[in-house]
Parts: sequence; C-alpha cells; structure tokens
Amino acid sequence: MSIQRIATGSDRASVWRDGRFRRLGGSVGISLLGSEITVLALPLAAVTVLDASADQVALLAAVGTAPFLLLGLPAGAWVDLWPRRAVMVRCDVVRGLLLATVPLAHALGVLTLTHLYVVTFAVGALSVFFDVAVLSVLPALVQRDRLSAANGALEAARAGAQTSGPAAGGILVQILSAPVAVLVDAVSFLASALLLRGLPPLPAPPRPDRQTSMRRQVAEGLAYCLRSPMIRPLALGGAWLNFWTHALLAVFVPYAVRDLGLSAAVVGLVLALSNVGYLLGSLVVPWLNAQLGVGPAIVAGVALHGGLVAVALAPGGTPLPWLIAGFGLQAMGAAIWNVDAVSLRQAATPEALLARMNATNRFLLWGAMPLGAAAGGLLTTVAGLPAAVLVAAVAVPCCAVPLLGSGLRRVRAMPGPADEETGSREVAAASS
Repeated sequence: MSIQRIATGSDRASVWRDGRFRRLGGSVGISLLGSEITVLALPLAAVTVLDASADQVALLAAVGTAPFLLLGLPAGAWVDLWPRRAVMVRCDVVRGLLLATVPLAHALGVLTLTHLYVVTFAVGALSVFFDVAVLSVLPALVQRDRLSAANGALEAARAGAQTSGPAAGGILVQILSAPVAVLVDAVSFLASALLLRGLPPLPAPPRPDRQTSMRRQVAEGLAYCLRSPMIRPLALGGAWLNFWTHALLAVFVPYAVRDLGLSAAVVGLVLALSNVGYLLGSLVVPWLNAQLGVGPAIVAGVALHGGLVAVALAPGGTPLPWLIAGFGLQAMGAAIWNVDAVSLRQAATPEALLARMNATNRFLLWGAMPLGAAAGGLLTTVAGLPAAVLVAAVAVPCCAVPLLGSGLRRVRAMPGPADEETGSREVAAASS
C-alpha cells in the first residue's frame, strides 16, 4: 500500500483556489453557520417558549440524530444510485422549508413540542443523505493526496461557523426570540443550495451489480468497515465518543440556564468563545501529524476531550472561565479527530465503497448520538443535572484506551487508496 505525504498549511490554502472546492466549502460554511444558531435556538425555544423539562430537551436532541441510527446503513447504498449533486441541493432546499415552519407556527401561536420534534427528525433524516453525499463527493473534487488538506480546510470553515454561530444565535434569541432565530438557518440552507447548483456534473460512482440486493450492498459496507484494521477502531471509538459527548450536550442548555443561571446570550457566548479551540485544532493538525503521526494525533485529539470535566466542575459563582476552557479543549480535540479520522477513512477506501463506508460510519458514529442524548436525559431523571454532566464528562475521553490498543497508534501518514481488487476481496471475505 502506498503512503501519501502529510498535508501542510500551504496545501490547505491551495485547495481554496479550486473553484469547485470553493463552492462546496462555501456551502458547508454557510449551512453550518445557520445550523449552529439552530443548535442553540431549538432547545432554547423548548425551554423558554414551551417550558420543556430537561428530559424533553434531551429527547429533542435524540430525535434530531435518530435518523442516523434508523437510516444510516441503507443511505450509502441509496446515494450510490442517485446523482450526488442533486441529492445535496434537494436536501438543502427541503431542510430550509421545514425550518421555516417553526417561526411561522410561533407567529400563529400554534408552536408545540410535537412540531419541534417532527421538524427536528425530518431535518435530521435529510442530513443523513446530505452528509453521506458530501463525504463521497470530496474525493471526486480533489486528489487523494490532498484529502487531508481539503478536510482541514472544511474543518476550518466549520470552526468559523461554530465560533460565530452560537454568539449570533444567543443575540438573535435574546432580541427576536428563539423560534424566529431558526429562520436564519432556513435561509442558510437555501443559500447553500444555490452554491451547490453551480457545481459541474460530478462523476458517477461505480454502479453496483443490478443483481446485488440492497441488503447485500449494506452488508458489504458494514463488513468492510468492521474488518478494516484502520476503519474499525475509528468507528467504534467514535461511537463511544459521540455517545457520551451527546449525553452531556443534550442536557447542557437546561443545566446552564437553570443550575448555573446563565442567559441565552451568555450561553451562546460561551459556545462561541470555546469554539476558538476548534479553529486552533483544525490549524494545528498538519504540525501534529508531522510531529506525532496521524494515528497518535487522533489519540491526542480524543484525550483533549477530557476538558469536559471542567464543564461539570464549573462553580455557580464564576462558571464562565471553566465552561470556556472545558469546551475549548474539547473543541480542539474534536477538530483534530474530524480532520484526521475522516481523511484516513477516505484515503483507505476504494471508490466503489466510499458512499457505503461513509454511510456505515455515519450509522455507527451518529447513531450513537440519539442513544447518548437519551442516556443524558435518563441520567438527569435518576441523578439530577449536575451528576449527569459529570458522568458524561468523565466517560468521553475513555475511548482513547481502546484506540491505543489498536494498530492505529502505528499509522504515521495517510495510506494510499486500497485497490479495487483488494477491497473486493476484503468485502467478499466479510460477507461470507
């Protein structure tokens, strides 16, 4: 297997010179900016407008990520059958229209928790297909030896959205109300769709054998991921990471508002400032990869999630420094994970399996989110908000232990793409 060189900062800057990548990156950045506002605005709407309890807010978080558990596996096989640009554009348009119903219902005085649950689930379902398509499109837009740089550039755009989005969301909620703030996200999806429409036709992925059933295609993608010595530890470790992170995040808003006494604007400011860590993490990846190697850098990123313990230990009188530092370290670790883990999976997977590999990983990683959010709500019911936050914060970085026990720690650089014959043999062995 060939070894690719480690991406540098100049490589990352160069990918933005590609007009096709600029459209994709601009689309991701704009829609993420709106989504970061909604991540704060929807639970605040539930708490402040509908007086939802902590477990109801946790359920809202679980509903939004449940489609990754329900649809994640077949999504890759379906995306393989459709034009990927059309999938992304249509998902953006429909998500924008769905979110626009929230401020409309609020204005008419008919907004309910059920409405929020339905919209959140539907937007999450469309996000399953959009995300699988985006991850599968990127290797068609940039050369494989530039995947790390391209993913790093996308994560830098994500960092910008995560830094400005919560602050803007907090201010918009404070001024306009939480439901009206969701309208900004609706507009962002429509803007994203316009950018994506300008992409040139993308090469179609290799078509699966017509005689191969959907179940067989899904099984091949799952088997490939679970047999791969590089992808398996990333999938299982990422599932643990997402489970406990979302257990904490699902109850953080009611914890911050009710136990720490923070306003909507201050909660948004905390999340915005802490996401500076995400920007720093995305920028430091090339240096970390050069100094430690790709695998050890991923493990270091997981260890940084231990900063969440500071969130759980934040004192009631002066919680802001603890919250910002804790979330900042976690965000830095998340950026390192997102750049290197995604790039490693893409670089090591044959083209014919990319969509199914991405869908399987979305199923395993994102499918853990609703389960974690539900666990956060259950912990709150049993032990209270502060205890739920502490248990989740301690559990998150523990996934570094199994990663250290895998072959991942010996991966120093991005691998070359597995050839089709080798990939086919691995799939056939796993499916038999």
